[in-house]
Amino acid sequence: MNNVIVSPHYLSTELGSTIFNKGGNAVDAAILTNLVQGIVAPETCGIGGDLFALIWVPGKSKPEFLDASGYSGSNVDQGLLSNYESIPLNHSLSVTVPGAVSGWSELSNKYGTIPIEDILDIGINLCHEGFKVSKELFNSLNIHGNELSGQKSGYSFYRDNQPYSVDTLIRRPQLGKTLELLKDHGLEYFYNGEIAKEISKSVNGFLTEEDLSSYKAIWREPLHQKIYGYDGWTSPPSTQGYLTLSTLKGFEMINNKDDYLHTLIESYRICASDRDNITFDYQGNDKNFLGTNDVYIRDKMSLFDKQSAGKYNFPNPHGGGTAYMNAVDQNGLGISLIQSNFYGIGSRIGVGNYGFFLHNRGCGFNLIKGHPNSLGPNKKPLHTLSPTIWSKDGLLDFITGTRGGRYQPQLLAQTILPYILEESSFEEIMKKPRWTIEYFGSDTSSNIKFEFIEEPEVSSLENKGHKISIENKLIAGYGPISTIYKNSDGNFVGVPDVRVGTEKAFNNS
Repeated sequence: MNNVIVSPHYLSTELGSTIFNKGGNAVDAAILTNLVQGIVAPETCGIGGDLFALIWVPGKSKPEFLDASGYSGSNVDQGLLSNYESIPLNHSLSVTVPGAVSGWSELSNKYGTIPIEDILDIGINLCHEGFKVSKELFNSLNIHGNELSGQKSGYSFYRDNQPYSVDTLIRRPQLGKTLELLKDHGLEYFYNGEIAKEISKSVNGFLTEEDLSSYKAIWREPLHQKIYGYDGWTSPPSTQGYLTLSTLKGFEMINNKDDYLHTLIESYRICASDRDNITFDYQGNDKNFLGTNDVYIRDKMSLFDKQSAGKYNFPNPHGGGTAYMNAVDQNGLGISLIQSNFYGIGSRIGVGNYGFFLHNRGCGFNLIKGHPNSLGPNKKPLHTLSPTIWSKDGLLDFITGTRGGRYQPQLLAQTILPYILEESSFEEIMKKPRWTIEYFGSDTSSNIKFEFIEEPEVSSLENKGHKISIENKLIAGYGPISTIYKNSDGNFVGVPDVRVGTEKAFNNS
């Protein structure tokens, strides 16, 4: 066995891999990789966001799932947004309790092998020693300069209200001091100390200090489907993770491989058309969720038409930025971890002079009165994060996930299917063009955007009623998909995505 990490930034991978030399395992490495990613690429994730993780423990037949997503505040009032059709991305009501730090605590306490303080030390040193601005970070800072440059937590990124240019060495001393507080007082200080008070103040009290102090990440049952002999595992609602599994299971049920592209697209569109109706916070009643139920999927797939792109009408029965990383260690412990500020750098609401910004995951709520996913106090919004783990014959086989918000299940289905059909290696799959569908709700037409596509395939899809647009380039937002798989020698291999230049895999045999 060997140690493997794949993450969206070379520094996250490089520093994350150092933990193995200190006696750390895959979970320790994932926590450190996540910590570093939030420091060097806050446009993807950070301590102001949420976290989900699937953990494969050798000897067990299924992974464990950690839900470190937060709920809305006790003082949330939908009436304050009566003039809006959706929740503004930079509104205080868009902020839910940030769960990532509690997630690190749970992961470290249950599976870590080295003190969390040792992990924080590496992040603290990085904050004070500095790192170079990436192109992705510069673009995000430039776009949001008017909102961020005047805030205390934005001081590290701007000079004279202008973002530091690409490759400039910058430091984040404020965040470094915040991490020092967590090291000295424990991770719980984020939720019950001065940091928590400042978080509540930053969002005008919609999140109360009690909301923060009572929060804790929880362990839940993962969703499961058996597809082409593989066992797929993902995050349960209120996440959309089920769409990856239901799409692939639908493809298997339809059994129309000869028209591969049309079948996969329609399988996804059929399942996704019902997403907003069934994906919400079930508040402990996950058994009522139908998304991965065979009967439910088979009923949906009965709508599939070999000759035509459908319009799937499932009327409502009721009144961004992300980083994915994974790791496997020499003992076979594997982790699929995804963490996010949601939309880019998040809500753009800084937490005093603590050096970080809060996510805007609350934008996953809607403003439809009576809907189970409607904005209200003390509930979790629809979440786009969709990590996966795949096993075969009771053994870990591969781990994969991606950023990409609403696109995540689309991107994952495209990369997983040719592998489990034994048609392509992951190395080949990473280079293949991808497609995305922007609008997939009830009663929508099929409009698909491709990176590249051959003319015969365009004609075939258009003849079935699909509308096609072509980018003629690889799109960074269609990834990066990070994958670790077991090769024929029984070793795990990390495969980075070609779409993001900062992504890196660490493979140590």
